[in-house]
Amino acid sequence: MNAIATKCQVTVAALAVGAAAAFAPVAANAAPAVQVPAAPVQQVAGDFAEAPGDFLFFSKVVSLQLIASNIRFRSGVLERKTTRLEAYAAANPGTFFGQLAAARAARLDARRTALGALTFSACKDGVGIIVGPYGTVSQGAC
Repeated sequence: MNAIATKCQVTVAALAVGAAAAFAPVAANAAPAVQVPAAPVQQVAGDFAEAPGDFLFFSKVVSLQLIASNIRFRSGVLERKTTRLEAYAAANPGTFFGQLAAARAARLDARRTALGALTFSACKDGVGIIVGPYGTVSQGAC
């Protein structure tokens, strides 16, 4: 059985090599799908040597948006956990686990409030991006 499987694999490999050899000239002579502009790289992509501030501002904006996304996610998770724990504590007010849930909900709410106090900004030429409370992002004058 192994000999038959090996013969089949060798046959398939030989057919693949033959097909690749047959179609290689066709692919080599084909016209390119996209015409590349003949302009120098500086005209196409800009000159980073003259304006490194643009690249730095762009990297700050991207990192601020990632930070804001992380803050929004963590704030949402903490809010959902706090809501569930408060509902459990309200349903079981006199029990040991109800009191633990109420204490944990208070700690999580304090952490969420701390996330609401964070603000970040990046400015360039009087215009910038501002990450406000709970990860809200706004653009405007700074």
